[in-house]
Amino acid sequence: MKAVQLNETGRVEIRDIAVPEPEHDEILIKVAAVGINPVDWKIASGQLDQLINQPLPLTLGWDVAGEVVHAGKGYLAGDKVYGMKAIGQEGALSEYCTIKRSLLSLAPKTLDIVKAASVPMVSLTSWQALFTAGNIRRHQRVLIQAGAGGVGSIAIQLAKIMGAYVIATTSAKNRDYVLDLGADEVIDYRTSNIIDVLKDNPVDLVLESQSGEFQLEAIEVLKPKGKLVSISWIPPEIIKAAERKGVETEFVFVQYNAEHLRHITDLIDDDQLKVTISGQYHFEDIAKAYDESKQGRVRGKLVATF
Repeated sequence: MKAVQLNETGRVEIRDIAVPEPEHDEILIKVAAVGINPVDWKIASGQLDQLINQPLPLTLGWDVAGEVVHAGKGYLAGDKVYGMKAIGQEGALSEYCTIKRSLLSLAPKTLDIVKAASVPMVSLTSWQALFTAGNIRRHQRVLIQAGAGGVGSIAIQLAKIMGAYVIATTSAKNRDYVLDLGADEVIDYRTSNIIDVLKDNPVDLVLESQSGEFQLEAIEVLKPKGKLVSISWIPPEIIKAAERKGVETEFVFVQYNAEHLRHITDLIDDDQLKVTISGQYHFEDIAKAYDESKQGRVRGKLVATF
């Protein structure tokens, strides 16, 4: 079978490898699509070498959707499933892949299986950032950075489902898209200063995804005892700045959680959560997909298909 593999830092190749044999706690699935996330190309380029916890070559891609090949372990042959493999271990960007049963769920019935591949990582990240770390509550004011991106587009919807007042940053071209997702207010990060916009009406919670100067700005627009939740990284100087301001910080690195994903599945099937695919690439064009992702202007998600 064909697989997209990292053979050495910066060198991604399509290789012929054997179809894997599932272990006793695994399911073999025929891959329909794999979601593309920034962590994929960051690992491939060597930026996140510390996340690789197996010898190379490493099959890339950790968001996956497809069909169960053989019945067993609670699944029937042909079941449509999706899940998220452990980041930095053997991935899913191959014609077939094995995945631990504990990392797999039945895909939403109302969602195309290709679209389903885009859901697990960004939805679990959003859920864990807002609900687990952020302890979001009804009527809170929430600022979501990069509202048109993969995490942002899901986070806006989850925050609105929770009853929060949502403010999102994005570019002018994505303003209507972000408002359609449910944002109450949109800040054009290219033309507006976040501190100037929010200094007189600060927020309870910030979901930050791109680090840098935005983290310092986020601290300035938080209410006392508010919280900055980062899915990028929180350096020591940001932690100290937050302590001086009297606000909390927490870094979230997504973990698969079957219960969380079941909630996401239910929301999709109840038509409460929209999924946006802005680009679909054949797996042989993975380099082009990574290049688009690197630009940081993807609306929703990209997927690779077989």
